[in-house]
Amino acid sequence: MQHSYRQLAAFLTDDIRAGRYQPGERLPSVRQCAEAHQVSVSTAIRCYRHLESLGLVEARSKSGMYVSDWKGQSQARAKRTASVTNAAPPVEYDKLVSLQHRTTELYSLTEQPLQLGLHLASAAPQWYPCDTLSRIGQRLLRSQPLMLGEYPTGTGLPQLKASLLQWLASFGVDLQDSDLLITNGSTEALSVALRAVAQPGDAVIVESPVYFGLLQMVENLGLKAIEIPCVPGAGMSLEALEYALEHQTGVRAVVAMPNFQNPLGCTMSEKNKKRLLRLVEQHDLALIEDDVFGDLSHHQERPQPVKAWDKQGRVIYCGSCSKSLAPAFRIGWIAGGRYQARIQSLKLSNSLITPVFEQAVLAEFMQSGGLPSHLRKLRERLSANIPLAVAAIQKYFPVGTQVISPAGGWWLWLELPSHIDTLALLRLSVASGIAFTPGFMFSSTSKYAHFMRMNIGRPWGREMEQGIKTLGKLASAI
Repeated sequence: MQHSYRQLAAFLTDDIRAGRYQPGERLPSVRQCAEAHQVSVSTAIRCYRHLESLGLVEARSKSGMYVSDWKGQSQARAKRTASVTNAAPPVEYDKLVSLQHRTTELYSLTEQPLQLGLHLASAAPQWYPCDTLSRIGQRLLRSQPLMLGEYPTGTGLPQLKASLLQWLASFGVDLQDSDLLITNGSTEALSVALRAVAQPGDAVIVESPVYFGLLQMVENLGLKAIEIPCVPGAGMSLEALEYALEHQTGVRAVVAMPNFQNPLGCTMSEKNKKRLLRLVEQHDLALIEDDVFGDLSHHQERPQPVKAWDKQGRVIYCGSCSKSLAPAFRIGWIAGGRYQARIQSLKLSNSLITPVFEQAVLAEFMQSGGLPSHLRKLRERLSANIPLAVAAIQKYFPVGTQVISPAGGWWLWLELPSHIDTLALLRLSVASGIAFTPGFMFSSTSKYAHFMRMNIGRPWGREMEQGIKTLGKLASAI
């Protein structure tokens, strides 16, 4: 069954091809279209984007959507095809658009109800201590209802900061209260970190492949992202990083995820973490360390972050409970070292204070000693899923599919045969209620167009097995 935006697109396509809308004619606005066809505004937007990707319409800045010269384009394509029989396949429209458009495309494809959302950045809700956190929250509201009427101040709830400092110290990050700032998730932490060390026009070094949210953030801040390749199983190539630092000017920071990199799930060795730190020290740079997946080892040992060896305050350490404990709370933290004063000023101008109720719930949970037990169960579940998911992919996906099995985190990173465009695969799979993240999201180039990231952080069973089987069949048919 087609989704409503495709039904609407088919209806408008018939009107355009039948001449009821002429080339150059302005189409109804998104809101007018939605009202006329009794659909949501988001459905109308997705319909117009789909027609645009087909070459039937074109957007004009601050003017609206117009019918394109689709007949002329079709004739031109036919002539090119007839005259160049051995030409390489044309570059797809999706490879040429901006990162912002790619992100919008991903969200528009995955916003509909899905039976199996393997694109998500968190585990299944039942894998988190939701009941315990709920009971704590209810008890706090009964005993301290005026908490909701008090305007929060400071750099974070003292009880939460004390618990976090104790937790961080358990894996080698020794900080004082004044060193730590509570943020609205790791997204805000990364944003203020970048703003603290770089200005528009500056360059920052990132991993490749890399979390697309970071690429989008760098772009929105007017910064230039220099992508350094990762070595599967080892993290960022330090040889490539050293070469870039010696030949590239205007670099202000390195942004890295040494523990369970997203999307590869690999971890740097302790030796390489120390070498990374020496490189940023030698080149007078900041290292923005994203450690949000650090607690999600597939084994019991929690790896140390680079921050544990930082003696000069060059490492800006960013963490969060959003992946490991309570995604809905959006609580993160940042320890900025020598940049801390600037970071705190930027945080105040950006969002003032992080909401205190969620901090209070987390503080009590951590003070009760519940965190180690929860993480142990979470790690065991992740570890148990890896061989099952890998076996299913090897069984159902096309011959030649390569699986990068991570050391931690939620993901499997898959390399499919080079002719398979995983964005095209996603467009097919969402019709079956299954989503994943296509590889073209993880770089500013199209080099990962035949890769995909798959979330396996959910209970294993028939639904997961069948979902992977369906994805494999769809991939084989492309």
